[in-house]
Amino acid sequence: MSVNLSSIGLSGISAAEAGIAAIESNITNASNPNYSAESVILGVRDGPLGEGTGVNVLGTVRSEAPFLATQINSTSSSQSYNAAFSQVATLAEQIVAPGAQGDLSQALQSLFNAFTNLSAQPADATVRASAINAAAQFAQVDQNISLNLGRAVADQRSQISNIVTQVNELSGQIAQLNGQIVAVQANGQNGGALKDQRDGLVVQLANLIGASADSNGNVSVGGVPLVSGSSALTLSTTGSGSSLGLQVVLSKGSMQVQLGQIGGQLAGVFAGAASVEQLQTRIDAYATSVATAFNGQHQAGFGLDGSTGNPLFLISGLGGPIGINPAINTQNLAAAASAAGLPGDGSNATAIAALANSLGVDPAYPGSTLGQAFGQIESDFGTTVQNAANNQQQAAASLQSLSQLKGSITGVSLNDQLTHLVQFQNLLQASARAVQTANDLTTFLIQEL
Repeated sequence: MSVNLSSIGLSGISAAEAGIAAIESNITNASNPNYSAESVILGVRDGPLGEGTGVNVLGTVRSEAPFLATQINSTSSSQSYNAAFSQVATLAEQIVAPGAQGDLSQALQSLFNAFTNLSAQPADATVRASAINAAAQFAQVDQNISLNLGRAVADQRSQISNIVTQVNELSGQIAQLNGQIVAVQANGQNGGALKDQRDGLVVQLANLIGASADSNGNVSVGGVPLVSGSSALTLSTTGSGSSLGLQVVLSKGSMQVQLGQIGGQLAGVFAGAASVEQLQTRIDAYATSVATAFNGQHQAGFGLDGSTGNPLFLISGLGGPIGINPAINTQNLAAAASAAGLPGDGSNATAIAALANSLGVDPAYPGSTLGQAFGQIESDFGTTVQNAANNQQQAAASLQSLSQLKGSITGVSLNDQLTHLVQFQNLLQASARAVQTANDLTTFLIQEL
């Protein structure tokens, strides 16, 4: 059985060069977080009688950890969701409880104090004016809070269109890469660099909308397709305001995307806006309860001018913030309980001040005073904000751990690469010696014969 030493040596040189090229690529991209280490696949070259006649380079293989990649995308989506939610929720928390000035609970306490003072000095014009100013201040604080919460909601929702545009751009790029990967694989290439690029884009989509991809690059979110092969579907918005929604445009119609199907930053923006809008509604409902209680008692009393039935506050029929009744003045402010008691009767002002200790004035909190009810509103929303912050921190910690674990599998270890480099250099030298030996033998035989 003859042995073609030269052919064996040349195949070894090709194998060594392929291995060194893969190592060179790995070392060059060692700092790229989206890069997956590659290695050559070698196989035995069989002769006609099954004997080994060298080595074949079968291609390159890209290190992958599909389960970890899925976990990383899911965790990235969670982190982005809670970050977007926390941003607007924290702002809302600061709007509702900014400190001593502008705090609705402080304004309410000042209002109760003003009517307590009025009950002791019902005929004093300065005290009466102070009570009116306290009522106006309470209404103004409610208006400011409601307005600023509404602006926060609008600003939050204004991001949605831009996020949708980014999603569509990324989907289009992934679809294009899918086509390129299929093309290079048809030519016998691995397409590892293209897959690395695609994986990076999928991570971005996970951050934006909670999308996931299969091994072929088909992307979906909550079962709704965004990328199918080399085709990308278009995501668009529907409606406006609290009715704002999403749909995927198909060739023959559209498919509604339920907000519960999405994740990432986009879901966080939607959820954050909805939560703050609910807070705005709750604050307005609370102020309306206060105004309704004050109006009921105030309309039962009498002013210095003998008038009665005048509301202290104006209440919006649309559930918006309250306002001070502009017709209220120092003469018709109803401090007295009856016309017979004018001007020294302050019993109606006493009854109004007593609302501070009444339970269930706000029907949403039947067992609480108004002060306790507002404290519960703040506490409930504060818990929501804290939970989002905690979830974001936990997701960030998990993401770091998962990324490190994935890096240990698919990342580049310079120590390992240097070890492999030495091995392939030795293979290259040994193969070159085999070729040289074959040439020397051939030369010797020619000369001797």
